Amino acid sequence: MPTSRWHREPASLKPKPLSSDLYEAHRSGLLSYARRLSGDSVLAEDVVQDAWVLFARQPAHAISSPGNYLRTIVRNLLMTRLRRAKIERISDTDFDVVTATVADDAASPEETVAARETMTRVIDALDALPARQADAIRMYHFEGMKLREVAAMLGVSIPMVHGLITEGLAICNRIRKEGQ
Repeated sequence: MPTSRWHREPASLKPKPLSSDLYEAHRSGLLSYARRLSGDSVLAEDVVQDAWVLFARQPAHAISSPGNYLRTIVRNLLMTRLRRAKIERISDTDFDVVTATVADDAASPEETVAARETMTRVIDALDALPARQADAIRMYHFEGMKLREVAAMLGVSIPMVHGLITEGLAICNRIRKEGQ
């Protein structure tokens, strides 16, 4: 269908088809670049061809440096394929095989009993401390209160609370070590 003189596109806006000469001029350099990045000549060939297909879709006037643009496409395609291959290797892994080699962080029954005995000795040591000192340790370490909050509750200064807690923990630690 012929266009009327009112509907013609300006010549500068028509996309110019990219020539195969451009592809041939850059092909060997792109293959070398892709082989160096991937270590696989078959993958490199596929990526260079895919890069050309993507490149050829672009209007020729929009690309100022075709060689650099092609290298960027090749690099991006390779990175995408390598990431995908890594994900596929991970997703193809047998769950039972992987979990069999994972270390179990759960405490052994012996460790659990030993920890309970230690905790019992520490609680007994806390009960043996003066009431204000035991309260300061419980509020600070077990209830998560701040030193200034403990000081306000006990009606003493912050340095005094700090001293009560430090001395009380030293006593509890000594008792815990004696029981080992």
